Amino acid sequence: MEYKYEMVQADNHFPLKIIVHSSNEPVYIPGHWHDSIEISYVLSGRIDNIYIDGANYSSKEGDIVLINSNAIHSFSVAKGKGREAITVLIPCGFIKENVNGSNPISFDCISIFETNEQRLQQFAELRDLLNTLFAAYLNQNNDPLAHIHLTSLSYKLVYLLLKHFKIDNESIRAINSNKYLERLTLITDYIKENYDGSLSLDSIAQVFGLSPEYLSRFFVKHVGMTLFQYINAIRLEGSFRVLMNTDHSIIQIALEHGFPNEKSFARVFKKVYQVTPHQYRKGNKGYSGARSQ
Repeated sequence: MEYKYEMVQADNHFPLKIIVHSSNEPVYIPGHWHDSIEISYVLSGRIDNIYIDGANYSSKEGDIVLINSNAIHSFSVAKGKGREAITVLIPCGFIKENVNGSNPISFDCISIFETNEQRLQQFAELRDLLNTLFAAYLNQNNDPLAHIHLTSLSYKLVYLLLKHFKIDNESIRAINSNKYLERLTLITDYIKENYDGSLSLDSIAQVFGLSPEYLSRFFVKHVGMTLFQYINAIRLEGSFRVLMNTDHSIIQIALEHGFPNEKSFARVFKKVYQVTPHQYRKGNKGYSGARSQ
């Protein structure tokens, strides 16, 4: 059985992505994987089944289930009322930029069936933080400084995970032995590390000893977008933060994030945000860069 790679982009104004789930109808999210850390937190009701790399969990109000980077997972929820849960996605790059070393980072953070008193206290602390994070997220339209608050809570979340739930490298097993998952992870990591330079289908194929034709087909099959669409999405994610939080010129931002020129940056940006980078920066009330423009 094949599973799709899911590309996760953080929120516009802080390092995480938060998704609120409140449907009363049955929901099934098929097996997929991504390189972000995912936290599922049930506020009310239950999630009938969470599948993670061969294990199945049922979570209820207050339960926290963390899904590690590159783990294959799926969700299923039966019909029911009063259900609410949040998903918090933490890009691996956000964690890695705050930790020394290049080894993979994994966490043991599933509150279901936990009985150890110390661990229960740690989960209580994490639960309090998730509640605060969710409240700040809901209130962001009423708080002009919400992006600062949410960013500070994002760092605190990573701090708690690293302090209480990080597991030793020796304990980390290979998440999945499928060759294509391993290969795709290497390719996407390479793109994220080099997106600000000149990347081409030929150059990436050469790095991994593949033919350009095979790499092109392989990427579309397992990611669901072309290699260049993925590269541009990574470039756009990085450039967006600089656009909204600095007074750097548009051309400077474009060149520093791998776009060959301002026109190329504007074309990719407009396809996603429907306006040019200049128009978005000028019209966005959440812009926290210099106001002297």
